[in-house]
Amino acid sequence: MGVTCRYLFRDGTSCPEPLHPESEVCFWHHPRADKSGPEIKALIEAKHKRGDKLEGVILNDAQLERVKLSRANLYGAQFKWANLKNAHLFGADLSHAALFKTALDGANMKEAKLQDAELLGATLGETKMDFIGFGGDDGYTVKNEIEGMAHEKKGELAQAHTKYFEAEEIYRAIKLNLKNRGMGFEAGEYFFREMVMSRKQMPLYSFNRFWSKLMSISTGYGEKPHRIIGFSLAYMVVCAAMFGFLGIHHMSGQFHQYSPNASLPDNLDVFYDALYYSVVTFTTLGYGDFTPVGIGKMLAIVEAYSGAFCISLFSISTYKRYMDR
Repeated sequence: MGVTCRYLFRDGTSCPEPLHPESEVCFWHHPRADKSGPEIKALIEAKHKRGDKLEGVILNDAQLERVKLSRANLYGAQFKWANLKNAHLFGADLSHAALFKTALDGANMKEAKLQDAELLGATLGETKMDFIGFGGDDGYTVKNEIEGMAHEKKGELAQAHTKYFEAEEIYRAIKLNLKNRGMGFEAGEYFFREMVMSRKQMPLYSFNRFWSKLMSISTGYGEKPHRIIGFSLAYMVVCAAMFGFLGIHHMSGQFHQYSPNASLPDNLDVFYDALYYSVVTFTTLGYGDFTPVGIGKMLAIVEAYSGAFCISLFSISTYKRYMDR
């Protein structure tokens, strides 16, 4: 047995701290060493001030209120059930850290790295979480969602649903934190992810899951106005194609409908008229120069109702996203 800690840092070097009694690791890396004493805060701050590496330190149950660890390298550190209220963690690297049930109320975690960090049960009241990086390609994905997707890919649906439930709780906590701090725009992203996690726990072929997916694609659960625009444009084009097949009457008495015997330019003219009628119907302008026939009347009713809904939702979503801050 060596005289120093056997814990290996990511760069391959060993922790230089002396061994904890009857152990192969030091006090800071020992999982059962008592870190609940009042002296721990000053000791860990001193290590950070000296520039000692803090990777993998185990500080479960530690009383670290107002601890100053800005820009500290806390990769893989464990803070389960620890008190980090009002802690200074600006720019800290907490990647792969265990923050289960950690009290982070009022902590400054701006620009902190939280890739693959465990945040389940952490309290985030007034925690400053601006510009945090979580994980995934977009930097918004928490560890639990990534694990859920891995389980789902393997067909382990029960485990996947458990992880999606955990991710839903974490996204809800982050959303409420940002919303309460007046950051409605940023909160919207986590509300969207909360709803996605809720959907993924529903039975695969249920109506509720289908409806939730439709709301995600078409509106982004009201948080992505650009999706409403894209969905509306696509919807009007699809309806126009259907009106072209079903036929529409012009007020002059002409009947416009696709024909296999007509030339491509003539059929394109029909589509142009059908698109015009589709847009007029979707936006509920109703000029009256074209009228549907047969089952096309029902299609017109559905499109008009959908258009009124989408336009209203776009107005609300835009206001909420960009103005109600």
